[in-house]
Amino acid sequence: MEPVGVQLPVEELAHSSKVLESKSFEKRLQFADLSQRPPEVKKESKQLAVAKTYTIAELNQLSNQQLVDLLVTIDWEQITGLFQFNKDSLAFYQNDSRMQAIIDKLKQQGQAYTQDDSKGIETLVEVLRSGFYLGFYNTELSKLNERSYHDKCLPALKTIANNPNFKLGTLEQNKVVSSYGKLMGNASSDVETITSAAKIFKQYNDNFSTLVDNLSAGNAIYDIMQGVDYDIQSYLYDTRKAPKDTVWYQKIDSYINELSRFALMGTITEKNGWLINNGIYYTGRLGTFHSTGTKGLQVVTDAMKIYPYLGEQYFVAAEQITTNYGGKDANGNVVNLDQIREDGKKKYLPKTYTFDDGAIVLKAGDKVTEEKVKRLYWAAKEVKAQFHRTVESDQPLEKGNPDDVLTMVIYNSPAEYQFNRQLYGYETNNGGLYIEGTGTFFTYERTPEESIYSLEELFRHEFTHYLQGRYEVPGLWGQGKMYENERLSWFEEGNAEFFAGATRTDNVVPRKSIIGGLSSNPAERYTAERTLNAKYGTWDFYNYSFALQSYMYNKRYDMFDKVHDLIRKNDVTAYDAYRSALSKDANLNKEYQDYMQMLVDNREKYNVPLVSDDYLATHAPKPVSAIAAEITAEAKLSNVSVKKNKSQFFNTFTLQGTYTGTAAKGENEDWKTITQNVNDTLKRLSAKEWTGYKTVTAYFVNYRVNASGQFEYDVVFHGINTEEGAVNKAPVAVINGPYSGHTNEAISFKSDGSKDEDGKIISYKWELGDGTVSNEQNPTHVYTKEGTYTAKLTVTDDKGLTNTATTSVTVQKKEDNSVEKEPNNSFQTANKLQLNQVLRASLGNGDTSDYFEINIETAKNLQINVTKENNIGVNWVLYSEADLNNYVTYAQQQGNKLVGSYYTYPGKYYLHVYQYGGGTGNYTVEVK
Repeated sequence: MEPVGVQLPVEELAHSSKVLESKSFEKRLQFADLSQRPPEVKKESKQLAVAKTYTIAELNQLSNQQLVDLLVTIDWEQITGLFQFNKDSLAFYQNDSRMQAIIDKLKQQGQAYTQDDSKGIETLVEVLRSGFYLGFYNTELSKLNERSYHDKCLPALKTIANNPNFKLGTLEQNKVVSSYGKLMGNASSDVETITSAAKIFKQYNDNFSTLVDNLSAGNAIYDIMQGVDYDIQSYLYDTRKAPKDTVWYQKIDSYINELSRFALMGTITEKNGWLINNGIYYTGRLGTFHSTGTKGLQVVTDAMKIYPYLGEQYFVAAEQITTNYGGKDANGNVVNLDQIREDGKKKYLPKTYTFDDGAIVLKAGDKVTEEKVKRLYWAAKEVKAQFHRTVESDQPLEKGNPDDVLTMVIYNSPAEYQFNRQLYGYETNNGGLYIEGTGTFFTYERTPEESIYSLEELFRHEFTHYLQGRYEVPGLWGQGKMYENERLSWFEEGNAEFFAGATRTDNVVPRKSIIGGLSSNPAERYTAERTLNAKYGTWDFYNYSFALQSYMYNKRYDMFDKVHDLIRKNDVTAYDAYRSALSKDANLNKEYQDYMQMLVDNREKYNVPLVSDDYLATHAPKPVSAIAAEITAEAKLSNVSVKKNKSQFFNTFTLQGTYTGTAAKGENEDWKTITQNVNDTLKRLSAKEWTGYKTVTAYFVNYRVNASGQFEYDVVFHGINTEEGAVNKAPVAVINGPYSGHTNEAISFKSDGSKDEDGKIISYKWELGDGTVSNEQNPTHVYTKEGTYTAKLTVTDDKGLTNTATTSVTVQKKEDNSVEKEPNNSFQTANKLQLNQVLRASLGNGDTSDYFEINIETAKNLQINVTKENNIGVNWVLYSEADLNNYVTYAQQQGNKLVGSYYTYPGKYYLHVYQYGGGTGNYTVEVK
């Protein structure tokens, strides 16, 4: 199990870990960290005074006393190189006396910290965690990965916990508690340290209403959860012991009890959802350590009853039952996680789009618009064109891999992206990720408030990872010698950020957004050596790796080309030698620094390349033969072949031919020449009358020199094919009926789903059956007489074709449903309960049960609110018509209200309100 390093911002994108790449879904559920961090609060950036930074090399020059005295006065972020393995960090962490001095200082500061001063504990802990993290990954420091070494931190942890200021409160106190949890995860825990952590949980539970808005307190709670679980789970994994054979067995009840309180909080809000999820997750994982052996199973079973079907909490509970309890709940019922997961995909990813004869499949949420999907397809083509120009090959390195079909999964929002843990089993503490082993990448739609990067930018980044795996880097990601010691981290992430700036006609340009990640202070910027050797664990190497590759591309293309060639040839020895030579090249570093300064100085002159509206425009029909003839003439090609591809929204063509240039001047010079020629050709084509040329991208591959000494390339053009567009397709009218309502009340009509595949709808005409006609897209209408009417919708496209759909409208006189009607004490006599209306009812004097029938027409999360007007004992449960013997959910008490929610599907449901105490009283009920 992999330890926690430096937390990456969720906006960053990355490959998954090796564990995630290679393990089955079931194994990922067992070993991956599928917890959920508290929601982040966006803060406006402020220009702060630049603090002095310290390298690991500089720290190595200090005596132990000088070192610890310095560490307690600085922030850990002032130390460059933490969590990175190199000769300096090796020397630093191989020194046992230095490590012991840091541990001893931590114990000393654990006694001294106050509510107003954390005494440098956070920095001391991060330095220790960095060592243990490096010990896990690097054999040279393997002694730091031994539990006996980790246990050296236990006295310091216990001293911290015994300080009377060990509680949630001020920011300084919360930082100490957070560091306490993190160190247990990277070092170790025992019964005493976990029992102390339970007291923090209890404080949070007991004071939840005041602490829920405290971000640093929430982070501290999460860090304890994650740290304790990681230590225990990794111990079980390493020793292959059962829970009953560990020191924690039946001795950490207080900790698990508080976790279960988190799990069963009941009402879900935006603020507490993460806490409930983690409560269920960690109670399920640690429940077998409780003195009541079924504690964990009972909690997750209760969670499945309390929380809505297909909600995050329901999924987490179902996963815990499947992963840790044999797939049966506390009542012996089988939990079919596969079916639940399939239902979840239908709900959260209901749309599927196919492109290029099925070579690209895009699954999306219902709020990811078709326009956005089309833009992403064309963005992929711009990136692909620029990528192949650089790699100079468009043939897969291995055939028959899963990435023969690229699957792209795009959720509606960051919140719904959290379900990727449940639906596919991958961590979601990121902005997206690409899984080469399945040829799939995952990301989500987002607003400017939610991310500084647009969906298209992040899509371009992840699509580049797909191209890297298919055309550039041999073997699967994370496997093989080339991937050892993170040789390629700087290249792959910087390369993805670089090609996200691909354009159709202007090569690859620096993005304004990524330039903003470069420090305004030159002294804080990466050197070329640091960039070339960067590893995961820090996040800003993405920015600096982009800048170095952008420099190479624009100033030293020979260098850029050689890096690509060595990687594609899988020549590890030559790649290492070349990377080492570049790291030592002082002139390269100077030019790299100058280039970054130029980018920073001119940031406002750059933009973020996104696909143009030309891709979405309606283009006139044109035979592919005519398109091919014009491209062949403009590009001066020979040996031309054309292929046609079908996609869901449009068709495309791919044209390939041979370009023969002038006398060869060497590959780099010839590359510059063909690049300019192809860009000029695209611009000349775009100036022609047919606007479809503005969708054409182009690249070139297979450089060679012919017998006459001329350079040659195979040039590939791709664009829209409107050959079949000569016949206009009729629009589709979707009327979304039947409709029903009451006299003298407005009924809303919807044309949602109406579309025109080869153009756009320009008019709507509604004939509503009582003589009323409306030209609104989604009109409302009030009928004054009851009866059944026929409504008709006619849509007209931009070329004059029409389509009509009809449906019925049932109008009834409105009954007085504001007061219950007796008898209604059984399913058969249940009163009909209208959505979004308040009904008044009473219980007492022998009337102890009221039943209400709720008709659900479309799937929704049903909200139920029963308000007691008198102090009587009342409760409610909800049944589905499919099973009248077992209720599907029940009420949660909130003062004088009984509330709850349940995700319902079309059909009948019955709300049973019953009295369990004496007296007579009224209540109101509302469902919506």
